[in-house]
Amino acid sequence: MLKSLGFTITGEPQLHCASCEQRVTRTLRALEGVREVHADATSQRVEVLIDSARLDTDTVVKHLDLLGYHAQPDDAPARAASSP
Repeated sequence: MLKSLGFTITGEPQLHCASCEQRVTRTLRALEGVREVHADATSQRVEVLIDSARLDTDTVVKHLDLLGYHAQPDDAPARAASSP
């Protein structure tokens, strides 16, 4: 079953240019189960279409981490703001 995943790149380093976008796209497309990838440096977003029977969100996050990017999945619970 195909599933669309969205991620926001947070922290440093961030996606800075077309070369960063291509590096992310090339790395994720090499994963078995990835159908499409769109990385955007302007919005700090990565969109991935996967076959959910072959790949999961954690694997995508792991590979983005290996590239040096901290990725927050759209479906992850938001971090609670700390109280003073």
